[in-house]
This record gives sequence, structure tokens and C-alpha cells, in this order.
Amino acid sequence: MNLETSVRKFPMRKPKGHAPMVQRYSSELEESVRDVRVAVFGKQSASGRAKDFIELAHAVLDGEHRPAHFDFARFTDPEGYINTFVVAYWLAPDTFSHWRSGFDQWWASHDATVLDYGLWFETFSVPTPYRETIAFKEYIRGLSACPYSKIKPMDESAYWGAARDRFAASAYDTLGPTENMSLEPVPDRQTFGQNLRVTRFPKNLCMIRSGVSWEACGNEQLQSYRKNLAPKLDAGMDFLRKNPTETGCASLRQVTYLDETGSEAAEAYSMGFFLSFKDLEDWAEHHPTHLAIYTRALAERAKYQEDLELRTYHEIYVLNEAAEFLYLNCQPKTGLLPYFQIVHV
Repeated sequence: MNLETSVRKFPMRKPKGHAPMVQRYSSELEESVRDVRVAVFGKQSASGRAKDFIELAHAVLDGEHRPAHFDFARFTDPEGYINTFVVAYWLAPDTFSHWRSGFDQWWASHDATVLDYGLWFETFSVPTPYRETIAFKEYIRGLSACPYSKIKPMDESAYWGAARDRFAASAYDTLGPTENMSLEPVPDRQTFGQNLRVTRFPKNLCMIRSGVSWEACGNEQLQSYRKNLAPKLDAGMDFLRKNPTETGCASLRQVTYLDETGSEAAEAYSMGFFLSFKDLEDWAEHHPTHLAIYTRALAERAKYQEDLELRTYHEIYVLNEAAEFLYLNCQPKTGLLPYFQIVHV
């Protein structure tokens, strides 16, 4: 879709004559792919090998209705629990529906009252106008790594409002909250030994997966990343985790990417849920913690330009009612559990 010639109710924010100093790319799926289904499935425990979870995930995902693409990651949450998880992408709704029926039976076979670990499952379906991606063509992850995804150059990058401009829906949708809602944690929520579903989350809930790889960095650029950029990234993510009411960030996971053996790769990403894209955009554009990240990243691009070795990407989704959040025997601050209403499954 040509973002500049589409019929628009709201104008693009791209400055006239803008050309980014480093060429970036966006993924475009074939026209036959109308809706993408994303599922995030994780296991939470006090200990455990990543390889064990990867074997479990393959058993759950493999088969005739397996996803088009999936990958693994791991993090330790602020409460000290180790979370290993998979992010999976289906490009055909019927394929996902068939897989989901078997998964639901598997999920229901667990008794939350006797488990010594937790399971969480977050999934959503997103039509084309309500998702956007940015990547380097040499480094594709997530949705961009799916079959039938074409990586195309674009100029909507390196200016304020670029991410908004990459949403086709931004031509006619503000991508803001649909109702007045703030993130006030529910005190003393009991979640251990429970099989729970989160309900009454906002319609325009926004999810971002934003990653960085230093695998291709030589010593000079690797040291620059570790000294100048990584600490700013950590500070920004820590601020989001600790200030949900101010930022509208309901969940922020800072994770390490895993290969198929369960070993850590030279890359990481953050996965966050915000009340709306507008909340994410406001933090990115105005808060000192993100301005520090953005300024440093631009400085690296300006210094190295086409010789830049650090690779980054993100994908952002604006969700609708076709989203589900399930938590089985999880600690109370897992995912969206601290907020909104919950029902017992």
C-alpha cells in the first residue's frame, strides 16, 4: 500500500522531502493474508532448563496445523520467576482454529491446584491495517520472518510519527484509547492455584515487540552499544515497568532470544502491552527515558551510516476484541493479571 497516496482523514507526519540516513525496510504479506494470529505461550517456574520448554513447545505446536513461524525467548521477572516462552504466528485463521481446539484440550488437562509451575497464553488476531513493522533486510524476526512476507524498502523512519505513519489505519483512526481507563493494580489479587482469564481490557490495547541484535557488530560498535546505548535501553524499560499508571504500560518483558538448543543468542527484545498506541507513542516522543534511547540510536546511525552493524526491528499491533489472555497458576504480576477484570475458567 502506498502510504502517501492512500485516502486519508488524518495527514501523515512525514516531513516534506524526508529521506532517512539509513535505509530501513517493512514487511508486507501477500494480499491473501488478511489476518495474522499471534500467540505467546510461556512457562513460569523457579528453575528449569530452557531446552525442556523448547521440547514441550514443539510437542504443543507441531503437527498438521503448526504455525507458519515461531521463535523462543527467556527472562526472569521482577518477582524472581524464570519465564521461557514461544511466540508463534499463523497466517490462516482456519489453521489456527484447528490447532487451538487441540491446545484447549491440552490446557484443560492441567490442574492448577497441584502444579509447581505456571503457564500463560496470550493471543490476538490483527487485520492488515492495524499492524506495522520495521527491520533491516539482513535481520528479520517475528512476523517479518514468516513465509509469504516480503521485505520492502520504505522512507517512513527516523522522524517523530514514523511508526504511526506505517499503520495503514492511521489514515482514518487515531489509534488512541476508546474509553477512559487507567492502570491501577488490583490489590491482593489471588492467582496461584487458579485458572484465570483476563476480561474488560481496552479495545485498542497495543502490543509491541522491539528487538536488537549485536551479533554482526565488530569490537568498536559492540563496545559502543554496550557503553552508550544498552544502559539507556535498560533504563527506559525499567521506567515502563515501574510506572504503569503514568505510561499506560500494563506489561513489559525484557527478554533474551534463544536458539533451538535453548542457548542465548546475541540479541534481545522487549515485549510490552500499552493501553493504546497513543500511550506508547506519547512515551516514545516525550519522555526523557525514550528520548535518551532515540538520540543515542540516531547518533550511531549518523556516525556509521550504511556501515552500521547493530541491527534492530519492531512490530506493533493494535488489538481488538479478538484477543485472549489466560494464566494458569501464575504469580499475581504476570502479564495483564494485575489489571482489568478476571474470571475463573
